[in-house]
Amino acid sequence: MTVISRVAIALVAVLSAEGAAIADPAASVSAEVPPSVVQAIRDFEAKPVFAHMSWGIHLVDLATGKVLIDQAGNKSLLPASVMKTYSVATALDLYGADYRFRTSVYRLGTVKGDVLDGDLVLVASGDFSFGLREQPNGKLGFNSLPEVDHNTTYTGFPGGAYVRNSDPLAALDALAAQVKAAGIREITGDVMIDDRLFETYRGFPSGPIAPIWVNENVIDIMVTPTKPGEKPKVDWRPKSAAVTVENEVTTVAGTAGPLEVTTQGGGVVRVSGKIASDGPPILTMSQIADATGFARTVFIEALVRAGVRVATRRPGPAGSLPVAGAYSAGNRVAEHVSPPLSEFVKVILKVSYNRGADLMVCLAAVKAGSRDCGEGLAEMLKLLARHGVSSTGTYVFDGAGSSHNSRTTPSDLATFLREITTTPWGSAFHDGMAVLGVDGSQALNGAGSPAAAQVRIKDGDMVAGSAAGQLVALATTQTGYIAAKSGRLLVYSLMVNNIPFLSLQDYSTARADVAAVVVAIQQGY
Repeated sequence: MTVISRVAIALVAVLSAEGAAIADPAASVSAEVPPSVVQAIRDFEAKPVFAHMSWGIHLVDLATGKVLIDQAGNKSLLPASVMKTYSVATALDLYGADYRFRTSVYRLGTVKGDVLDGDLVLVASGDFSFGLREQPNGKLGFNSLPEVDHNTTYTGFPGGAYVRNSDPLAALDALAAQVKAAGIREITGDVMIDDRLFETYRGFPSGPIAPIWVNENVIDIMVTPTKPGEKPKVDWRPKSAAVTVENEVTTVAGTAGPLEVTTQGGGVVRVSGKIASDGPPILTMSQIADATGFARTVFIEALVRAGVRVATRRPGPAGSLPVAGAYSAGNRVAEHVSPPLSEFVKVILKVSYNRGADLMVCLAAVKAGSRDCGEGLAEMLKLLARHGVSSTGTYVFDGAGSSHNSRTTPSDLATFLREITTTPWGSAFHDGMAVLGVDGSQALNGAGSPAAAQVRIKDGDMVAGSAAGQLVALATTQTGYIAAKSGRLLVYSLMVNNIPFLSLQDYSTARADVAAVVVAIQQGY
Protein backbone atom coordinates (compact mmCIF):
# COMPACT_ATOMS: atom_id res chain seq x y z
CA MET A 1 0.00 0.00 0.00
CA THR A 2 1.15 3.54 -0.68
CA VAL A 3 0.32 6.30 1.76
CA ILE A 4 1.19 9.98 1.54
CA SER A 5 1.84 12.28 4.53
CA ARG A 6 1.92 11.62 8.25
CA VAL A 7 -1.72 10.53 8.20
CA ALA A 8 -0.24 7.12 7.35
CA ILE A 9 0.72 6.57 10.96
CA ALA A 10 -2.83 6.83 12.20
CA LEU A 11 -4.31 4.97 9.26
CA VAL A 12 -2.48 1.74 9.96
CA ALA A 13 -5.15 0.65 12.42
CA VAL A 14 -7.82 1.16 9.79
CA LEU A 15 -5.97 -0.53 6.97
CA SER A 16 -5.33 -3.58 9.10
CA ALA A 17 -8.96 -3.92 10.11
CA GLU A 18 -11.04 -3.79 6.98
CA GLY A 19 -11.09 -5.19 3.46
CA ALA A 20 -11.24 -3.56 0.05
CA ALA A 21 -13.16 -4.35 -3.07
CA ILE A 22 -14.75 -1.81 -5.30
CA ALA A 23 -17.88 -0.89 -7.15
CA ASP A 24 -19.29 2.31 -8.60
CA PRO A 25 -22.23 4.63 -8.52
CA ALA A 26 -24.80 3.85 -11.16
CA ALA A 27 -23.04 0.62 -12.08
CA SER A 28 -24.61 -0.94 -15.13
CA VAL A 29 -24.97 -4.67 -14.65
CA SER A 30 -26.78 -7.16 -16.83
CA ALA A 31 -29.56 -9.51 -15.88
CA GLU A 32 -27.00 -12.32 -15.74
CA VAL A 33 -25.41 -10.79 -12.65
CA PRO A 34 -26.60 -12.60 -9.51
CA PRO A 35 -29.17 -10.55 -7.57
CA SER A 36 -26.98 -10.63 -4.45
CA VAL A 37 -24.13 -9.00 -6.36
CA VAL A 38 -26.47 -6.39 -7.83
CA GLN A 39 -27.70 -5.57 -4.35
CA ALA A 40 -24.18 -5.34 -2.93
CA ILE A 41 -23.25 -2.84 -5.66
CA ARG A 42 -26.42 -0.82 -5.09
CA ASP A 43 -25.78 -0.73 -1.34
CA PHE A 44 -22.29 0.48 -2.05
CA GLU A 45 -23.49 3.16 -4.49
CA ALA A 46 -26.00 4.51 -1.98
CA LYS A 47 -23.36 5.49 0.57
CA PRO A 48 -22.96 9.29 0.76
CA VAL A 49 -19.18 8.99 1.16
CA PHE A 50 -18.91 7.67 -2.42
CA ALA A 51 -20.94 10.47 -4.01
CA HIS A 52 -17.95 12.20 -5.61
CA MET A 53 -15.67 9.27 -6.39
CA SER A 54 -14.31 8.10 -9.72
CA TRP A 55 -14.34 4.36 -10.08
CA GLY A 56 -14.38 1.30 -12.30
CA ILE A 57 -15.03 -2.42 -12.06
CA HIS A 58 -14.22 -5.26 -14.44
CA LEU A 59 -15.03 -8.92 -13.78
CA VAL A 60 -14.10 -11.71 -16.22
CA ASP A 61 -14.54 -15.47 -16.36
CA LEU A 62 -10.99 -16.86 -16.27
CA ALA A 63 -11.70 -19.87 -18.48
CA THR A 64 -13.76 -18.23 -21.23
CA GLY A 65 -12.79 -14.58 -21.07
CA LYS A 66 -16.45 -13.59 -20.91
CA VAL A 67 -16.95 -10.19 -19.32
CA LEU A 68 -19.41 -10.59 -16.45
CA ILE A 69 -19.43 -7.04 -15.08
CA ASP A 70 -17.98 -3.90 -16.60
CA GLN A 71 -18.56 -0.38 -15.39
CA ALA A 72 -16.10 2.27 -16.56
CA GLY A 73 -13.67 -0.57 -17.16
CA ASN A 74 -11.67 1.54 -19.64
CA LYS A 75 -11.34 4.57 -17.37
CA SER A 76 -7.73 5.43 -16.47
CA LEU A 77 -7.50 5.72 -12.69
CA LEU A 78 -4.82 6.27 -10.07
CA PRO A 79 -3.76 2.70 -9.26
CA ALA A 80 -1.63 2.92 -6.10
CA SER A 81 0.01 -0.40 -5.24
CA VAL A 82 -1.83 -2.57 -7.76
CA MET A 83 0.91 -1.33 -10.13
CA LYS A 84 3.17 -3.85 -8.41
CA THR A 85 1.42 -6.52 -10.46
CA TYR A 86 3.07 -5.10 -13.58
CA SER A 87 6.60 -4.70 -12.19
CA VAL A 88 6.67 -8.08 -10.46
CA ALA A 89 5.34 -9.83 -13.55
CA THR A 90 8.06 -8.17 -15.64
CA ALA A 91 10.80 -9.56 -13.41
CA LEU A 92 9.21 -13.01 -13.45
CA ASP A 93 8.99 -12.92 -17.23
CA LEU A 94 12.62 -11.86 -17.69
CA TYR A 95 14.25 -14.02 -15.02
CA GLY A 96 11.84 -16.88 -14.33
CA ALA A 97 10.25 -17.93 -11.04
CA ASP A 98 13.18 -20.21 -10.18
CA TYR A 99 15.89 -17.54 -10.59
CA ARG A 100 18.19 -17.21 -7.57
CA PHE A 101 20.37 -14.25 -6.66
CA ARG A 102 24.03 -15.22 -6.32
CA THR A 103 26.18 -12.84 -4.29
CA SER A 104 29.82 -13.86 -4.65
CA VAL A 105 33.05 -12.86 -2.93
CA TYR A 106 36.33 -12.95 -4.88
CA ARG A 107 39.96 -12.65 -3.88
CA LEU A 108 42.20 -10.45 -6.00
CA GLY A 109 45.67 -11.66 -5.24
CA THR A 110 47.38 -14.77 -3.97
CA VAL A 111 47.01 -16.59 -0.70
CA LYS A 112 50.31 -17.28 1.00
CA GLY A 113 49.83 -19.49 4.01
CA ASP A 114 46.65 -18.01 5.43
CA VAL A 115 47.27 -14.44 4.24
CA LEU A 116 45.56 -12.93 1.20
CA ASP A 117 48.10 -10.62 -0.39
CA GLY A 118 45.52 -8.47 -2.16
CA ASP A 119 41.91 -7.35 -2.01
CA LEU A 120 38.60 -9.01 -1.25
CA VAL A 121 35.56 -8.00 -3.31
CA LEU A 122 31.88 -8.74 -2.66
CA VAL A 123 29.89 -8.44 -5.90
CA ALA A 124 26.33 -7.22 -5.33
CA SER A 125 23.55 -9.16 -7.05
CA GLY A 126 20.41 -7.12 -6.27
CA ASP A 127 19.23 -9.57 -3.58
CA PHE A 128 16.99 -7.33 -1.44
CA SER A 129 16.67 -9.88 1.35
CA PHE A 130 20.32 -10.98 1.38
CA GLY A 131 19.78 -13.42 4.23
CA LEU A 132 17.45 -11.23 6.30
CA ARG A 133 14.18 -13.02 5.58
CA GLU A 134 15.50 -16.53 4.92
CA GLN A 135 13.71 -19.17 6.98
CA PRO A 136 14.84 -22.71 7.87
CA ASN A 137 12.39 -24.13 5.31
CA GLY A 138 14.10 -22.27 2.46
CA LYS A 139 11.37 -19.65 2.12
CA LEU A 140 11.36 -15.92 2.82
CA GLY A 141 9.50 -14.65 5.86
CA PHE A 142 7.11 -11.70 6.02
CA ASN A 143 4.70 -10.24 8.55
CA SER A 144 0.94 -10.52 8.18
CA LEU A 145 -1.39 -7.94 9.67
CA PRO A 146 -1.86 -6.94 12.45
CA GLU A 147 1.95 -7.22 12.60
CA VAL A 148 3.22 -4.74 10.03
CA ASP A 149 6.28 -5.74 8.05
CA HIS A 150 9.33 -3.69 8.98
CA ASN A 151 9.94 -2.24 5.52
CA THR A 152 6.52 -1.26 4.27
CA THR A 153 5.31 2.33 3.95
CA TYR A 154 4.04 2.45 7.51
CA THR A 155 6.66 3.12 10.15
CA GLY A 156 6.68 4.83 13.50
CA PHE A 157 3.48 3.31 14.81
CA PRO A 158 2.30 0.53 17.14
CA GLY A 159 2.10 -2.80 15.39
CA GLY A 160 5.41 -2.78 13.55
CA ALA A 161 7.58 -5.81 14.09
CA TYR A 162 10.79 -7.43 13.02
CA VAL A 163 10.34 -10.32 10.62
CA ARG A 164 10.24 -13.50 12.69
CA ASN A 165 13.41 -15.63 12.80
CA SER A 166 15.30 -12.94 10.93
CA ASP A 167 18.92 -11.80 11.14
CA PRO A 168 20.01 -8.70 9.20
CA LEU A 169 23.62 -9.87 9.05
CA ALA A 170 23.02 -13.56 8.34
CA ALA A 171 24.33 -13.53 4.77
CA LEU A 172 27.40 -11.45 5.62
CA ASP A 173 28.29 -13.71 8.55
CA ALA A 174 27.89 -16.77 6.32
CA LEU A 175 30.09 -15.25 3.63
CA ALA A 176 32.74 -14.30 6.19
CA ALA A 177 32.73 -17.87 7.50
CA GLN A 178 33.23 -19.16 3.96
CA VAL A 179 36.15 -16.78 3.43
CA LYS A 180 37.81 -18.17 6.53
CA ALA A 181 37.01 -21.74 5.46
CA ALA A 182 38.76 -20.98 2.15
CA GLY A 183 41.99 -20.62 4.11
CA ILE A 184 42.11 -16.84 4.49
CA ARG A 185 42.87 -15.56 7.97
CA GLU A 186 44.28 -12.17 7.04
CA ILE A 187 43.71 -9.64 4.24
CA THR A 188 46.55 -7.22 3.49
CA GLY A 189 44.64 -5.21 0.91
CA ASP A 190 41.20 -3.64 0.83
CA VAL A 191 37.67 -4.98 1.27
CA MET A 192 35.34 -3.66 -1.41
CA ILE A 193 31.73 -3.85 -2.57
CA ASP A 194 31.25 -4.06 -6.33
CA ASP A 195 27.95 -2.23 -6.83
CA ARG A 196 28.15 -1.87 -10.61
CA LEU A 197 25.14 -4.10 -11.39
CA PHE A 198 23.22 -0.86 -11.91
CA GLU A 199 23.54 2.76 -10.85
CA THR A 200 21.88 3.50 -7.53
CA TYR A 201 18.58 5.02 -8.64
CA ARG A 202 16.92 7.94 -6.87
CA GLY A 203 14.15 8.66 -9.34
CA PHE A 204 11.37 6.61 -7.69
CA PRO A 205 9.20 8.16 -4.93
CA SER A 206 9.79 5.25 -2.54
CA GLY A 207 13.48 5.98 -2.06
CA PRO A 208 16.88 4.99 -3.46
CA ILE A 209 17.30 1.58 -5.07
CA ALA A 210 20.81 0.11 -4.83
CA PRO A 211 22.36 -3.17 -6.01
CA ILE A 212 23.52 -4.08 -2.48
CA TRP A 213 21.08 -4.55 0.41
CA VAL A 214 21.74 -5.08 4.12
CA ASN A 215 18.58 -5.26 6.25
CA GLU A 216 16.85 -3.98 3.11
CA ASN A 217 18.92 -0.82 3.55
CA VAL A 218 17.20 0.48 6.64
CA ILE A 219 18.06 0.72 10.31
CA ASP A 220 15.14 -0.69 12.31
CA ILE A 221 14.62 1.21 15.57
CA MET A 222 12.39 -0.27 18.29
CA VAL A 223 11.18 2.17 20.95
CA THR A 224 9.72 0.60 24.12
CA PRO A 225 7.93 2.86 26.65
CA THR A 226 8.94 3.07 30.30
CA LYS A 227 7.47 5.26 33.07
CA PRO A 228 6.01 8.72 32.33
CA GLY A 229 8.74 11.34 32.32
CA GLU A 230 11.49 8.83 31.58
CA LYS A 231 13.25 8.07 28.34
CA PRO A 232 11.98 4.88 26.72
CA LYS A 233 14.23 1.99 25.87
CA VAL A 234 15.60 2.27 22.33
CA ASP A 235 17.16 -0.64 20.49
CA TRP A 236 18.08 -0.98 16.83
CA ARG A 237 19.44 -3.30 14.22
CA PRO A 238 21.70 -4.06 12.54
CA LYS A 239 24.31 -3.05 15.05
CA SER A 240 27.45 -1.56 13.51
CA ALA A 241 30.12 0.99 14.25
CA ALA A 242 28.70 2.85 11.26
CA VAL A 243 25.50 3.78 13.15
CA THR A 244 24.75 5.56 16.40
CA VAL A 245 21.17 6.12 17.54
CA GLU A 246 20.40 9.07 19.83
CA ASN A 247 17.33 8.77 22.04
CA GLU A 248 15.41 12.05 22.34
CA VAL A 249 12.04 10.40 23.02
CA THR A 250 10.01 10.96 26.18
CA THR A 251 7.56 8.52 27.75
CA VAL A 252 4.27 10.25 28.59
CA ALA A 253 0.94 9.36 30.11
CA GLY A 254 -1.98 9.36 27.71
CA THR A 255 -1.95 9.86 23.96
CA ALA A 256 1.35 10.49 22.21
CA GLY A 257 2.16 11.84 18.78
CA PRO A 258 4.25 10.24 16.02
CA LEU A 259 7.96 9.67 16.43
CA GLU A 260 10.37 11.60 14.24
CA VAL A 261 13.58 10.11 12.85
CA THR A 262 16.29 12.37 11.47
CA THR A 263 19.68 11.43 10.12
CA GLN A 264 22.60 13.53 11.28
CA GLY A 265 26.11 13.53 9.88
CA GLY A 266 28.56 10.72 10.59
CA GLY A 267 25.99 7.96 10.78
CA VAL A 268 24.10 9.46 13.72
CA VAL A 269 20.34 8.81 13.74
CA ARG A 270 18.17 10.78 16.14
CA VAL A 271 14.76 9.61 17.32
CA SER A 272 12.53 12.20 18.97
CA GLY A 273 8.92 12.65 20.05
CA LYS A 274 6.66 11.09 22.67
CA ILE A 275 5.52 7.54 23.35
CA ALA A 276 2.58 6.51 25.53
CA SER A 277 3.55 4.74 28.75
CA ASP A 278 0.66 2.28 28.48
CA GLY A 279 1.13 1.65 24.76
CA PRO A 280 3.03 -1.07 22.90
CA PRO A 281 6.56 -0.70 21.51
CA ILE A 282 6.85 1.30 18.31
CA LEU A 283 9.01 0.27 15.35
CA THR A 284 10.38 3.03 13.17
CA MET A 285 13.27 3.15 10.73
CA SER A 286 15.93 5.23 9.05
CA GLN A 287 16.91 4.60 5.44
CA ILE A 288 20.60 3.98 4.86
CA ALA A 289 21.82 6.80 2.63
CA ASP A 290 25.02 5.11 1.40
CA ALA A 291 24.14 1.45 0.90
CA THR A 292 27.55 0.55 -0.55
CA GLY A 293 29.56 2.23 2.20
CA PHE A 294 27.40 0.69 4.90
CA ALA A 295 27.64 -2.79 3.35
CA ARG A 296 31.44 -2.48 3.21
CA THR A 297 31.63 -1.56 6.91
CA VAL A 298 29.38 -4.37 8.11
CA PHE A 299 31.13 -6.91 5.85
CA ILE A 300 34.48 -5.97 7.36
CA GLU A 301 32.92 -6.32 10.82
CA ALA A 302 31.60 -9.77 9.86
CA LEU A 303 35.05 -10.84 8.68
CA VAL A 304 36.57 -9.71 11.96
CA ARG A 305 33.90 -11.60 13.93
CA ALA A 306 34.75 -14.70 11.90
CA GLY A 307 38.41 -14.40 12.86
CA VAL A 308 39.75 -12.82 9.68
CA ARG A 309 42.21 -9.95 10.22
CA VAL A 310 41.59 -7.00 7.93
CA ALA A 311 44.38 -4.50 7.44
CA THR A 312 42.19 -1.80 5.91
CA ARG A 313 39.36 -1.00 8.29
CA ARG A 314 39.10 2.72 7.68
CA PRO A 315 35.68 4.26 7.05
CA GLY A 316 34.91 5.82 3.72
CA PRO A 317 35.07 4.56 0.15
CA ALA A 318 37.02 1.50 -0.89
CA GLY A 319 39.73 1.47 -3.52
CA SER A 320 39.28 1.15 -7.27
CA LEU A 321 37.21 -1.79 -8.43
CA PRO A 322 38.78 -4.25 -10.86
CA VAL A 323 37.66 -4.95 -14.40
CA ALA A 324 34.86 -7.51 -14.57
CA GLY A 325 37.22 -10.06 -16.11
CA ALA A 326 39.12 -10.27 -12.85
CA TYR A 327 36.37 -12.44 -11.41
CA SER A 328 36.41 -16.16 -12.08
CA ALA A 329 35.34 -19.40 -10.46
CA GLY A 330 38.97 -20.00 -9.56
CA ASN A 331 39.22 -16.95 -7.32
CA ARG A 332 35.72 -17.09 -5.85
CA VAL A 333 36.04 -17.76 -2.11
CA ALA A 334 32.42 -17.40 -0.97
CA GLU A 335 28.90 -17.23 -2.36
CA HIS A 336 25.43 -16.63 -0.98
CA VAL A 337 22.56 -18.13 -2.98
CA SER A 338 19.06 -16.82 -2.31
CA PRO A 339 15.72 -18.62 -2.34
CA PRO A 340 13.96 -18.48 -5.75
CA LEU A 341 12.50 -15.28 -7.15
CA SER A 342 9.02 -16.66 -6.47
CA GLU A 343 9.68 -16.12 -2.76
CA PHE A 344 10.62 -12.48 -3.36
CA VAL A 345 7.37 -12.10 -5.29
CA LYS A 346 5.45 -13.19 -2.19
CA VAL A 347 7.15 -10.58 -0.02
CA ILE A 348 6.50 -7.77 -2.51
CA LEU A 349 2.87 -8.64 -3.22
CA LYS A 350 1.74 -9.84 0.20
CA VAL A 351 3.14 -6.93 2.25
CA SER A 352 3.13 -4.40 -0.63
CA TYR A 353 6.86 -3.72 -0.39
CA ASN A 354 7.45 -0.54 -2.39
CA ARG A 355 11.22 -0.55 -2.82
CA GLY A 356 11.18 -4.27 -3.55
CA ALA A 357 8.80 -3.59 -6.45
CA ASP A 358 10.97 -0.74 -7.70
CA LEU A 359 13.98 -3.08 -7.58
CA MET A 360 12.16 -5.32 -10.06
CA VAL A 361 12.25 -2.41 -12.53
CA CYS A 362 16.01 -2.03 -12.03
CA LEU A 363 16.50 -5.75 -12.64
CA ALA A 364 14.47 -5.45 -15.83
CA ALA A 365 16.85 -2.73 -16.99
CA VAL A 366 19.84 -4.97 -16.22
CA LYS A 367 18.35 -7.79 -18.29
CA ALA A 368 17.98 -5.31 -21.15
CA GLY A 369 21.68 -4.45 -20.89
CA SER A 370 21.29 -1.12 -19.10
CA ARG A 371 22.55 0.19 -15.74
CA ASP A 372 19.84 2.89 -15.72
CA CYS A 373 16.81 1.71 -13.74
CA GLY A 374 14.57 4.04 -15.68
CA GLU A 375 15.12 1.86 -18.73
CA GLY A 376 13.32 -0.94 -16.92
CA LEU A 377 10.00 0.88 -17.35
CA ALA A 378 10.28 0.32 -21.10
CA GLU A 379 10.67 -3.41 -20.45
CA MET A 380 7.48 -3.31 -18.37
CA LEU A 381 5.59 -1.68 -21.22
CA LYS A 382 6.78 -4.35 -23.65
CA LEU A 383 5.37 -7.08 -21.40
CA LEU A 384 2.09 -5.23 -20.91
CA ALA A 385 1.65 -4.77 -24.65
CA ARG A 386 2.11 -8.51 -25.21
CA HIS A 387 -0.64 -9.27 -22.72
CA GLY A 388 -3.46 -7.03 -23.83
CA VAL A 389 -2.79 -3.86 -21.86
CA SER A 390 -3.70 -0.61 -23.61
CA SER A 391 -0.86 1.77 -24.43
CA THR A 392 -3.18 4.73 -23.88
CA GLY A 393 -5.09 3.50 -20.83
CA THR A 394 -2.05 2.48 -18.80
CA TYR A 395 1.14 4.42 -18.20
CA VAL A 396 3.81 3.69 -15.63
CA PHE A 397 6.22 5.94 -13.77
CA ASP A 398 7.56 3.52 -11.19
CA GLY A 399 7.26 -0.10 -10.12
CA ALA A 400 5.56 0.39 -6.77
CA GLY A 401 2.56 2.57 -7.59
CA SER A 402 3.93 5.39 -5.43
CA SER A 403 3.86 7.93 -8.25
CA HIS A 404 0.85 10.20 -8.59
CA ASN A 405 1.38 10.14 -12.36
CA SER A 406 0.80 6.44 -13.05
CA ARG A 407 -2.58 5.30 -14.33
CA THR A 408 -4.22 2.06 -15.37
CA THR A 409 -7.71 0.78 -16.07
CA PRO A 410 -9.77 -1.96 -14.43
CA SER A 411 -10.01 -3.69 -17.80
CA ASP A 412 -6.24 -3.60 -18.35
CA LEU A 413 -5.56 -5.10 -14.94
CA ALA A 414 -8.10 -7.90 -15.27
CA THR A 415 -7.05 -8.67 -18.85
CA PHE A 416 -3.40 -8.81 -17.84
CA LEU A 417 -4.04 -11.11 -14.88
CA ARG A 418 -6.07 -13.46 -17.05
CA GLU A 419 -3.49 -13.59 -19.83
CA ILE A 420 -0.48 -14.30 -17.59
CA THR A 421 -2.10 -17.45 -16.16
CA THR A 422 -0.85 -19.27 -19.28
CA THR A 423 2.79 -18.20 -18.79
CA PRO A 424 5.42 -20.49 -17.21
CA TRP A 425 5.51 -18.16 -14.21
CA GLY A 426 1.78 -17.44 -13.91
CA SER A 427 1.29 -19.81 -10.98
CA ALA A 428 4.15 -18.18 -9.06
CA PHE A 429 2.47 -14.81 -9.54
CA HIS A 430 -0.92 -16.17 -8.41
CA ASP A 431 0.58 -17.84 -5.35
CA GLY A 432 2.45 -14.67 -4.42
CA MET A 433 -0.69 -12.60 -3.88
CA ALA A 434 -2.19 -11.96 -0.46
CA VAL A 435 -5.03 -14.31 0.47
CA LEU A 436 -8.25 -12.81 1.78
CA GLY A 437 -8.55 -13.46 5.51
CA VAL A 438 -5.31 -15.44 5.62
CA ASP A 439 -2.04 -13.56 5.16
CA GLY A 440 -0.12 -10.42 4.29
CA SER A 441 -2.06 -7.18 3.90
CA GLN A 442 -5.29 -9.23 3.67
CA ALA A 443 -4.87 -11.31 6.83
CA LEU A 444 -7.66 -9.53 8.69
CA ASN A 445 -9.79 -8.48 5.74
CA GLY A 446 -12.71 -10.81 5.22
CA ALA A 447 -11.57 -13.09 8.04
CA GLY A 448 -14.50 -15.26 9.06
CA SER A 449 -16.50 -14.40 5.95
CA PRO A 450 -17.54 -17.16 3.53
CA ALA A 451 -15.09 -15.70 0.98
CA ALA A 452 -12.05 -16.08 3.26
CA ALA A 453 -9.20 -18.01 1.60
CA GLN A 454 -11.06 -17.90 -1.74
CA VAL A 455 -9.66 -14.62 -3.13
CA ARG A 456 -6.08 -13.79 -4.15
CA ILE A 457 -5.57 -10.04 -3.96
CA LYS A 458 -3.12 -7.26 -4.71
CA ASP A 459 -4.52 -4.17 -3.08
CA GLY A 460 -3.50 -0.54 -3.01
CA ASP A 461 -4.22 2.57 -0.99
CA MET A 462 -2.96 6.11 -1.45
CA VAL A 463 -4.12 8.52 1.22
CA ALA A 464 -3.42 12.24 1.64
CA GLY A 465 -4.02 14.68 4.44
CA SER A 466 -3.89 18.46 4.14
CA ALA A 467 -2.60 21.02 6.64
CA ALA A 468 -6.23 21.99 7.16
CA GLY A 469 -7.04 18.50 8.33
CA GLN A 470 -8.92 17.28 5.27
CA LEU A 471 -8.40 13.60 4.51
CA VAL A 472 -8.97 11.82 1.22
CA ALA A 473 -8.30 8.36 -0.11
CA LEU A 474 -6.86 9.22 -3.52
CA ALA A 475 -6.94 5.55 -4.45
CA THR A 476 -8.40 2.39 -2.95
CA THR A 477 -7.85 -0.42 -5.42
CA GLN A 478 -7.81 -4.19 -5.84
CA THR A 479 -7.11 -6.75 -8.49
CA GLY A 480 -6.90 -10.51 -8.27
CA TYR A 481 -8.37 -13.96 -8.67
CA ILE A 482 -11.62 -15.26 -7.17
CA ALA A 483 -12.46 -18.91 -6.61
CA ALA A 484 -16.24 -18.50 -6.71
CA LYS A 485 -18.60 -20.55 -4.56
CA SER A 486 -19.73 -22.51 -7.63
CA GLY A 487 -16.14 -23.50 -8.44
CA ARG A 488 -15.94 -20.99 -11.26
CA LEU A 489 -12.66 -19.04 -11.48
CA LEU A 490 -12.91 -15.29 -11.98
CA VAL A 491 -10.50 -12.40 -12.52
CA TYR A 492 -11.41 -8.95 -11.26
CA SER A 493 -10.25 -5.40 -10.83
CA LEU A 494 -12.02 -2.84 -8.65
CA MET A 495 -10.71 0.71 -8.50
CA VAL A 496 -11.99 3.70 -6.55
CA ASN A 497 -10.44 7.18 -6.54
CA ASN A 498 -11.22 10.18 -4.34
CA ILE A 499 -13.05 9.10 -1.19
CA PRO A 500 -13.19 11.93 1.37
CA PHE A 501 -13.50 11.02 5.01
CA LEU A 502 -13.80 13.00 8.21
CA SER A 503 -12.43 10.41 10.61
CA LEU A 504 -10.57 7.14 10.69
CA GLN A 505 -13.83 5.41 11.55
CA ASP A 506 -15.42 6.87 8.42
CA TYR A 507 -12.63 5.46 6.29
CA SER A 508 -12.85 2.11 8.06
CA THR A 509 -16.56 1.98 7.29
CA ALA A 510 -15.99 2.92 3.64
CA ARG A 511 -13.45 0.13 3.23
CA ALA A 512 -15.88 -2.32 4.83
CA ASP A 513 -18.51 -1.30 2.27
CA VAL A 514 -16.03 -1.91 -0.50
CA ALA A 515 -15.09 -5.29 0.99
CA ALA A 516 -18.70 -6.40 0.92
CA VAL A 517 -18.73 -6.24 -2.89
CA VAL A 518 -15.91 -8.75 -3.43
CA VAL A 519 -17.43 -11.11 -0.86
CA ALA A 520 -20.75 -10.86 -2.67
CA ILE A 521 -19.07 -11.66 -6.00
CA GLN A 522 -17.34 -14.70 -4.58
CA GLN A 523 -20.56 -16.00 -3.07
CA GLY A 524 -22.85 -15.02 -5.94
CA TYR A 525 -21.08 -16.75 -8.82
